[in-house]
Amino acid sequence: MGYEQGIGVRVLLIQHKDDLQPAIAVENVWRTFHSAARGRGVLGGLFTRSAESVEALKGISFCVSTGCSTALLGANGAGKSSLLKVLTGVLLPTSGSVSVAGYDPWKERVPHRRAIGVVFGQRSQLWWDLPIQDTFRFLRTVYGLDSKAATEQTARLVDLLQLSPLLRTPVRELSLGQRMRCEIAASLLHNPPVLLLDEPSIGLDLVSKIRLRRFLRLLTSENRTTLLFASHDLLDVEGLATHLLVLDRGRIAFDGTYDAFRTRQGKDSSVVSLQFDPPIPTSLLDSLARLGASISSDAEMADGCLTF
Repeated sequence: MGYEQGIGVRVLLIQHKDDLQPAIAVENVWRTFHSAARGRGVLGGLFTRSAESVEALKGISFCVSTGCSTALLGANGAGKSSLLKVLTGVLLPTSGSVSVAGYDPWKERVPHRRAIGVVFGQRSQLWWDLPIQDTFRFLRTVYGLDSKAATEQTARLVDLLQLSPLLRTPVRELSLGQRMRCEIAASLLHNPPVLLLDEPSIGLDLVSKIRLRRFLRLLTSENRTTLLFASHDLLDVEGLATHLLVLDRGRIAFDGTYDAFRTRQGKDSSVVSLQFDPPIPTSLLDSLARLGASISSDAEMADGCLTF
């Protein structure tokens, strides 16, 4: 470990084994879940059982460069959460290899935990009955961050995420948006080089989402934190991601830049024409123009035609 001048303050750094290697490297990872299926009825439940196997991940391989912001996309059940749990060390893959910040999540558990920050939208790492400031002190003790640099890191996060009014408030009294900002801060107290997020903006209002995106952009651009996040919100993807990873039934359907994805999808898109009785509201024209609609007028029919 060492110290370095960060964004206006000194921050605690956790050294990578090799700064030139990818922040996240996954090679041919499979994850299979086994369960026992019960038969129908009372007797079937007692005496009839069969084994079922579900392959959540099927030979996943990809790399994420240091400082890159990558969106993990896919329908429910595509394997996004399973992949994130493999990267965090919660799940052991059936086969394959994983490296996060240069560490194996299972063979090097302690340095791996210190090198990642994790936020699951449906799970909390905050103590329900404790004020936020007490939870932060507890987490700093867990990570052994009793240094001046750690205190400055906490102050920086409190300032950037506007948490000062919330520090003395128990977690149970916070709104969802306030709690999610505190969750993000708690995951970054030890200044990890890799941040993994599972739907961090779920349930947030528009203002809270904008604040969260602004902060994460700052984190990746100025602090070079590697960000991998799963989301169903396309505004999160457009506002944060430079790279996309799309999963489909446990396999990678697309791995590339955001611009390449838009170009690819544009080639496969269909043309839709809509006709409206004039006059067409200006607000509607502005909204459709942002979606790439071309606007024309049919003088003979006296209709407005929007094509996109």
